[in-house]
Parts: sequence; C-alpha cells; structure tokens
Amino acid sequence: MALQAQQIVALATQQAGAPGFSVMAGELLNLVLDELCQTYDLDITKGTAAITLGNGSGPYTLPADYLRSDFGDVYFTINGTPYPLTPIDPQEYDMLVQPPSTSSSYPSMYSTSQPTVGAAPVLYVWPPASSAFPLTVRYRRQMPSITSPETSSEVPWFPNSNYLVTRLAGELMKVTDDTRAAEFLGDGEGGAQGILRRYLRLKDDSTNRADFVKLDRRIFGRAWTKVPNTKFSGW
Repeated sequence: MALQAQQIVALATQQAGAPGFSVMAGELLNLVLDELCQTYDLDITKGTAAITLGNGSGPYTLPADYLRSDFGDVYFTINGTPYPLTPIDPQEYDMLVQPPSTSSSYPSMYSTSQPTVGAAPVLYVWPPASSAFPLTVRYRRQMPSITSPETSSEVPWFPNSNYLVTRLAGELMKVTDDTRAAEFLGDGEGGAQGILRRYLRLKDDSTNRADFVKLDRRIFGRAWTKVPNTKFSGW
C-alpha cells in the first residue's frame, strides 16, 4: 500500500538523520514529483481533454497542465470514425502555406506551442478545419503539487513509495553533507536510481502486447499529403 506524503517525509528525515528538516523535505518531495512528470512518460499522469475544432487552424487552448501527447493520442472524429493527427514542430508548421485562399479541409497535422511563460499552451491544426469537429487530446499532465506534504495525508500520485523515501532521504543528505548521499541516490540495488530503473522496466502494463513500427503519415499517408505546397496555392 502506498504511503501518505507525511509518512514519506517522516521516514526520509529519519533515514537522513535530519528530523528538523521536515518542511524542506516536503518541498523536496514536490520537486521530485514534478521531475518525474517532466522527465518520464508515465501513463498514470495521463488525462484527456475535449476540444471543438472550428473553421480555421487555431489557436485552440489546451489544458494548463498539458505537457505532451504521444503519437496517435490526438484525433478528431466524424460520424464515429477517428482521424489521427500527426505531430509536427512549430518551425515546420510555420512553413506550411496558409493564405486566405487555402481551402479548409480535414486536418492531418498539429503543432503545439507555449505563447508566453505561465500561459496555457495552444494547438494549431493544418489544413484548417472545414467544420466543427470534436477533437480528443490524450496527454501527459503536470500533476498538482501536494499542499504541506510534511503534514498531509494525501497519497502521492507516483505509486512507488520506496523510491520516494529513498530519493528524498538522499536529497536531504546532500543538504546536510551526509556522505551516504551518493549511495542513496545512486544506481545500486538499494539506490533511488536503481529502484526507479526497475520500476520503469514494467511500468504501464505494456509487456503483454507487441509494439508496432509506426510510419510517418506525412510520407506514407494518402497521396494528396505529398503534393508540393505550390499545388495548394498557385504562384
């Protein structure tokens, strides 16, 4: 059974020999959880957003906690038929021809960007949507921080309590100049990195099915997607 945040903080401060550092340990626990969200693709952090595409390319506002989406996790539907969108970089999107004369159609690609620091990310599609299509965005979230972890009964979203206790103890040892810090944070059998590595091997229950090789729809898709831009807008 996963431990509560206050239990993780208490065990970590005991292992680190730093009982007076509980508030700092709580802050470090939130930092560790943030790092896990931002660094690893964990299905436990996935959420789903519903967006309605209008007549145009965007921008369409994404959830404020949006981090990234996997290939195939952004698609719209027409009469129950899903149409997946291929992700592209903002630089590639900027080079797509989109004059007023560009005819609206079924989108085939999308790009995301962050307008300004602290603002919600946005999504653009291409070609522009010809109608109001329901778009599903399955994405990895920036999970919310725990308020006052040192006294909170909340169970952290990351399920491996052993990793959190060991990692947190190691981080506290760095603060107190404890020579055991490298051992607690390392890749050894009992180190935090070693515990995390073993967990990641079997995460998300993906070992019971085969993986597929995915081809880029921009190259291996329908023939019209390979037509040069000059065929869409004449000059």
